[in-house]
Amino acid sequence: MRAGVIGTIDGKFDEIESFHQTQEQDGRRFTRSLQVNRTSHRDSGYSVYVGEAATQVIEDVESVKIDPETGEIGVGERPTKESKYTQFVAVPGLFIAVSSGSGTFAFDLLQSQHPGTHIERAELNLNAYADDYYTAEGVDPWQIGFYGNIGQAEKGVVYGENVISDDDIGDVLERSQINQLGLQYEMMDYDMKVTLAESGYVEVYNPSNIETEEFAEYIADEILAYEKEQ
Repeated sequence: MRAGVIGTIDGKFDEIESFHQTQEQDGRRFTRSLQVNRTSHRDSGYSVYVGEAATQVIEDVESVKIDPETGEIGVGERPTKESKYTQFVAVPGLFIAVSSGSGTFAFDLLQSQHPGTHIERAELNLNAYADDYYTAEGVDPWQIGFYGNIGQAEKGVVYGENVISDDDIGDVLERSQINQLGLQYEMMDYDMKVTLAESGYVEVYNPSNIETEEFAEYIADEILAYEKEQ
């Protein structure tokens, strides 16, 4: 993994174990599973767990019926048992990151394994992150998503090179709230190109061969400090 949605962990536990459960509800059997595929104890001191999770849920699916005699078309919804899947990487006591927004069900699976633990999707303070890196030598902001500006450009996304220095849009970006931030900088001995979202999504574009465990260390060391207080 080199991209994921972060859920921060409020609670202490030392390890994550594989488990699966099957239960019956309203005459239907539902199974959910969280599987740890590998564990790595890093020199940084982090224990990194990499795995996958799946669950079965009821979702309303569009149903179309055609009357064979009249040709009348009826459109409605019918409840259908569907399966969801996600990959994850986690550091116990700190965070779990899932491969997409639809995979946040894994937060609930991990919570159920550790009663008293609460996992919530992270919200990142990208204005604070940007303030720390705009002035750093060798840092190139290549993407900024903004909102809350008073003026003709109320919100939008800007792409380019050193966009914060642009004579036309720079002032707008400086006084706006940031919800997307793309940076190129040297980090962890890599020339990294990343994008961050206020909603807790992080993606590393370069290096394309970054290991999942390194991605986890990047989140733990670099990103979690910028979580907004909720």
